[in-house]
Amino acid sequence: MSADGLSDVLDAGVTHVWWGTVTGPLGLDATAVLSAAERERAYAMTAEAGLHYAGAHVAVRRILARYLDTDPGLLRLGRLRCPECEGTDHGAPCVLWPPTELSYSLSRSGAHWLLGVTGGGRRIGVDLEEVLGFDVDTTAPTVLSDRELARLRERTTAEGRLEVFLRYWTRKEAVLKASGVGLMTDLRAVDVDEGAAAPGTPLVVRHSAARGPGSWTVEDLSIGPGRYAAIAREATAAGPLRLIGSTHPSVHHRPPVPAGAGTRSTPWPSATSSLSTT
Repeated sequence: MSADGLSDVLDAGVTHVWWGTVTGPLGLDATAVLSAAERERAYAMTAEAGLHYAGAHVAVRRILARYLDTDPGLLRLGRLRCPECEGTDHGAPCVLWPPTELSYSLSRSGAHWLLGVTGGGRRIGVDLEEVLGFDVDTTAPTVLSDRELARLRERTTAEGRLEVFLRYWTRKEAVLKASGVGLMTDLRAVDVDEGAAAPGTPLVVRHSAARGPGSWTVEDLSIGPGRYAAIAREATAAGPLRLIGSTHPSVHHRPPVPAGAGTRSTPWPSATSSLSTT
């Protein structure tokens, strides 16, 4: 475990939250830490999406490597089996090597990313959403419970309804990611309305998969204007929440083109491009 002030993640259910924004092209030192699969996935995307994907995963590797006291390029990351269907394509992310009880959850929205880290094998889920072009009136009935819909319809402005919707959505997705099933379930059955609780009060949300905890402590996170975020943790093991701050891996060099790519242009823009969405 790293000795740079992060070791408390193993103590008393402590959880760390990191966030950042990918603001510029990635350098050779950054892209070198990515796995071959991560690089290939980024190259298959559009230039902007590839930059955001790669930048977030570079940050995740660098941060996890600090906890595990290893080189970020040596980490092997994978997924746990879904507790419902046993699939490995949408289960919770995990560190395959080195051996560890560290758990983490990543969420991305545009250029922004959010990372939750905890220890002891405890389950965790985070979700982050930007205020973009959500069609709330069309989407809400397909993902919100009757009680949540009633609360949303109390808002008389489009901005107010969007705020309520994004609070509910991030809470729901955080719970489903923590449980390990992702969005492979009926979101209407995961009720995250706070009722009469004061704003900012952690909620206990009931949701159980075939295996694993049945209740989750859910909290909203404040990580900057125009963004909504939430974190879900096992209700019986949710200790202090430590907001560590913002970081990003950007340096101004062009990444290498993978072997076999020929003359195909890189998916990440040159140093003269400006992609910041904040």
